[in-house]
Amino acid sequence: MTILILGQGAWGRAMGKVVERLGHQVRFASHSDAQWPDVKPDYLLVALPVQHVRETLSHFPPLGVPVLSLCKGLEISTGSRVSDIITEVWNEPRVAALSGPTFASEIVAELPAICTIAAKDEDLAKQFQAILHQPSFRTYRSSDLIGVELGGALKNIYAIAGGACHGLKLGQNSLAGLLTRCLAEMTRIGVQAGARAETFSGLSGIGDLMLTATSEQSRNFRMGTLLGQGYSVEQILPKLGGVCEGLPTARAVHLNSAIPPDSKPIVTQLHAVLYEGVPPIDAVKKLLGRAARDE
Repeated sequence: MTILILGQGAWGRAMGKVVERLGHQVRFASHSDAQWPDVKPDYLLVALPVQHVRETLSHFPPLGVPVLSLCKGLEISTGSRVSDIITEVWNEPRVAALSGPTFASEIVAELPAICTIAAKDEDLAKQFQAILHQPSFRTYRSSDLIGVELGGALKNIYAIAGGACHGLKLGQNSLAGLLTRCLAEMTRIGVQAGARAETFSGLSGIGDLMLTATSEQSRNFRMGTLLGQGYSVEQILPKLGGVCEGLPTARAVHLNSAIPPDSKPIVTQLHAVLYEGVPPIDAVKKLLGRAARDE
C-alpha cells in the first residue's frame, strides 16, 4: 500500500512511522506544496492544524481515495468537524477519524498506545485498521464518528482547564473534581450534537482527557499551567513550540449558538480567561459559586 500523509508536523511524522512498520510506503505532502507528490496513493491521512484544513484542501485536487483525519479540533468560523470539512471541500464521503490518548513522541518510541478509528461505514474503519493496527499501536473501531471527533476536539479545551488548576495550585481534589465535570460537560455537548454518550467513556473521551489534562507533554495543559501562573495568552504561545488546539476550539464552542450556555459553563469561563482577559482564579470562583444542582 502507498499512504500519503498531508502534514509534516510531529503528529504526521509519528503516524508515518506507524504505517511504515507494517511495510507500507509512506509519502508526505506539506500545506505549502504547490501540488501533490508524483504518486498515486491508496489512502490519505490528514494531519494539519484544524484552522488550516479548509484552506489547504481547497488548493489541492481531491485524490479520489479514502481519507483518515488525524486532526483534533473544530473550525472556528463554522464549528465544523474535520470529517465534514473534507466531505464538503472535496465531495469525498469516505472519511474516517482517528482519536485517543496518543503523544507523538511516545508513538515514535514505539511505546504501546491505543486509539479509536471511527467511520460511519464499518468497512472503511476496517480498511484503516488494516494499515495501522499492530502490537505497539492497538486500534479499536467505532461507528460514532461525531462522538469520536468531538471527544478528540473538546478534550483540548478541558486540558487547558486542567493545566490552570495545576498552575493555580488548587490541589488534587480540585483537579479530580474538575475533570469529572469536564467529562460530563463534554458528554452533554456531544449528545446534543448527535453523538452517543458511551463514546465519551472510551478512548477518545475520558482516555484522551486523562492524558492531555494531566501531562506536561500536552501543549494545552502547559498553556493552562502558565495561565494559572499569571502569564497572558500572548506571552504563552511562543513558549509552547507548536499549535495549542484548545485555544481555537474553545472559541468555536463558545460561538456555537446551538450549544446552550447552561450546557457549557466550563467552556464559558475558560473562554473568558483566554479571550476576555479574566483572571483564572476569578473564573474558578464563578464556577464554584454556581447554585447547587443534581449531578
